[in-house]
Amino acid sequence: MKENINKLMPYITGAIGAALLFFVGWEHNITVAAWISFPILIYSFRRIDKWYKTLPLVLIMAAARFLVINGAWDLEPVLLLVFPFLVTLPLLISLYLDRAYYKKMNLLISTFVFPCTFVVFDYILTYANLGMTFSVAYTQSKFLPLIQATSLFGSWFIEFIVVWFAPVAVLAAQNIRNLSAVAKPLIAYAVVFAIIMSFGYLRLSFDRPDSKTVRIASITEPHDRDYWAITDAGTPRQEANSIKPSMARIQQKLFESSKRAADYGAKIIFWSEGNCPVYEDDFDAFLSRAKNFASENHVYFMPTVVKLIYNQTRNGNLAIMINPDGNVEFQYEKTVSWYPTESDGVIHVIGTPYGKISTAICFDMDYPALISQARDADIMLVPGFDTKRIDDYHTQVAFLRGVENGFSTVRQANKGSSISADYLGNMLTYQNYFRTDDRVMISDVPEKGKTTLYGLTGEVFLWLDCAAFLAVNIIYILNSLKSRSKKSM
Repeated sequence: MKENINKLMPYITGAIGAALLFFVGWEHNITVAAWISFPILIYSFRRIDKWYKTLPLVLIMAAARFLVINGAWDLEPVLLLVFPFLVTLPLLISLYLDRAYYKKMNLLISTFVFPCTFVVFDYILTYANLGMTFSVAYTQSKFLPLIQATSLFGSWFIEFIVVWFAPVAVLAAQNIRNLSAVAKPLIAYAVVFAIIMSFGYLRLSFDRPDSKTVRIASITEPHDRDYWAITDAGTPRQEANSIKPSMARIQQKLFESSKRAADYGAKIIFWSEGNCPVYEDDFDAFLSRAKNFASENHVYFMPTVVKLIYNQTRNGNLAIMINPDGNVEFQYEKTVSWYPTESDGVIHVIGTPYGKISTAICFDMDYPALISQARDADIMLVPGFDTKRIDDYHTQVAFLRGVENGFSTVRQANKGSSISADYLGNMLTYQNYFRTDDRVMISDVPEKGKTTLYGLTGEVFLWLDCAAFLAVNIIYILNSLKSRSKKSM
């Protein structure tokens, strides 16, 4: 009986670890879930004698991911089935390489197989138009002392630290009665983690924002229909006249809310992503109205529009920054979009009496290299459009870009949570689309940001990890060749 239980144990624990992926990211994210799930999975994948016997665990992992993703985005049925396996690939590749390599290396180096592999393939996944959406670093967005390290080495470093814990924890658990035998990897991890946490707590204690604040109003007006569907249908001209009246009502309400915000003392006002749908032949009139509003109310005004282009399956997803003189400072088009985009990929930073201001739209914030252009900014304005399944996780992760680059962030989300935070990730204001009728959020935000090491050096740690991944594979190959040569003698 006991022998049967021992044989089943890797499968039982593996199933638990796989199921815990449901709580790693998105709507039901639990910060500690990744710290528990990954060590359990490593233990199970190492203990199961044949690799193909781990496939049931792979199915559970994919099922957990499916339950997380389903309903979050509008995906075709085939993509909905493929996506769970795709986003699980970095974890799967890391588990199988760890399983194959760990016995053929010294203890310390063996602990780097899993994290180095994970980070490399998670980075490769960003090129599947996903950015860091599924990054383990994002799951730690509420763990403020830990995420302060992004200001040093970026979000990939946070992911590495969380994932590195897994093989170290397995070593400790398997040698609990003789920890001295595995002292080197345990001490190495403990020292690094202690330094990171000390830095985080000290930064939170001694580097608090002390500059003046500026009042920022961010606004959302609910849509009466899915205006993105007009683009999906090819933006037929013949339907425009029947739709324009409802668009005009949305526009009017947005300007009325903006006026209320200006009267309340807001110096910077912006809307959520694509909040004002406008057909291309009405765009000039809209822009003229927006310029007049900015000059009449003496505010920096950034209306956001989805500019519908007749007979096209693309649109202009725009954020237009207008200064208090009524002049356009910049017109930014969303760079990373489900639709074709004509964005030049330039993240603008402008000087104002309230600090340097920048903007990026929604999904753009999932791309650290793109947002690093704003490393000199003091305040980042982020119009967003989410779904209930990614609320409020997707808003919180935008703060990581702020901690990385040293700017405060205000993210206003349609159908999601709107939050502002300082450059340490401390939440300043919060508003949930689904739990309020007055969707005007007022935030008093520090006017000055901070210069960060990451802002100066960029993705140095990521490239070091890639080099370490190559080194680990070379060591494995050399060790295998030595082993074969000994056997042949």
